[in-house]
Amino acid sequence: MLEQVSQYTAESTSPLLAYNQSNETDIYGLTKIAAVGYDKNKSQCLPISRYSLKINVIGLGTTGTVSGIGLAALGHKVIAVDHDQRWVNALNQGRVSSTDLKLKALVKQVRRLNNLVASNDLHHAILSSDLTMLCIGNSSIRKSTVNSENMVSAVKQISATLRSKRDFHLIVICQPTANADIQNSIGTDIEQSTGKTLGKDFGLCFVPLVLKEHQELSDFYTLPNMTITASDTRSESLVDKLFNGFNNKIKYVRYIKM
Repeated sequence: MLEQVSQYTAESTSPLLAYNQSNETDIYGLTKIAAVGYDKNKSQCLPISRYSLKINVIGLGTTGTVSGIGLAALGHKVIAVDHDQRWVNALNQGRVSSTDLKLKALVKQVRRLNNLVASNDLHHAILSSDLTMLCIGNSSIRKSTVNSENMVSAVKQISATLRSKRDFHLIVICQPTANADIQNSIGTDIEQSTGKTLGKDFGLCFVPLVLKEHQELSDFYTLPNMTITASDTRSESLVDKLFNGFNNKIKYVRYIKM
């Protein structure tokens, strides 16, 4: 059951920052990338974020890889997690499998900022971050299992770490389309596994994130208006900071456990 509660327009003094030669700049006291240069003399300016969150992104498929790189470029500190060591090594070496020229260029710039590191240590990544972005639908776990089964496995791993974490932690589930079964069960499952209370000790948000191949980075930085399901106002505030500077509107509906 969902109930509409609020609407948010992303705050930004200017959605884009003019290109400069170094592509790196200090804004609001944060070192970030102003523009990504690609294809000889072409460049794309990036959104300006006022905030720097500590984020871990689970799943180095299309959505996870692009989200991790894209957010790190804006000044967030990102740990990208996958069980496949080949994907982890590639990202740490500044390599991505995408054919998106902008993404290939940006990952090298992000690595120089030290805002992004890849790892297969999920426990450490959760303890070291404010929020988890679960992008399991496009992770490297592809062959023999269904996405929902991968989601259940990832949630169990997250829950195991949350038991020992004192601070509030937000879990952002990135799905192309809403999955009512997952939304209705995941909060209760985590509460039962951890002994913690949803909305007090941890939060949940469900974000409809869809990125097309070959133009992933452009899609990410020009997200359409979104309806996001959130468990509480504290979680909404963190999501506002996550997408601060993006030129889109976010409408929230409240997550209610079934």
